[in-house]
Amino acid sequence: MTKAVNVSLSTRTMQYLVAVVFVGLFAVPVIGGLLSLAGVPVPESWLVAVGGWVVLASLWVRRVGGRDDDATWAAIPSWQYDGRFAEAGGLTRSEQEEALDELRDEQ
Repeated sequence: MTKAVNVSLSTRTMQYLVAVVFVGLFAVPVIGGLLSLAGVPVPESWLVAVGGWVVLASLWVRRVGGRDDDATWAAIPSWQYDGRFAEAGGLTRSEQEEALDELRDEQ
């Protein structure tokens, strides 16, 4: 019997990677260059640019990133829970949503 390990990244982690790494590759040189043109020594300007960008990107992701709940099941239509995704937890997900719907109907 083999055991599978899930190494996929969550939506929130992907948002951080995109904001800090990919966007930072373009923003940090611009910020560092502007600070060095303003008279700040080059090593300090790049250090401030990198540190500032990480902080700003983290705050930005937390502010506009949304919730990190249900990232996987949000893309799957509920009518496919009992079919294609039954073995991946779709049956349980279907039962949970039906129970929640019943609770909402009672109120």
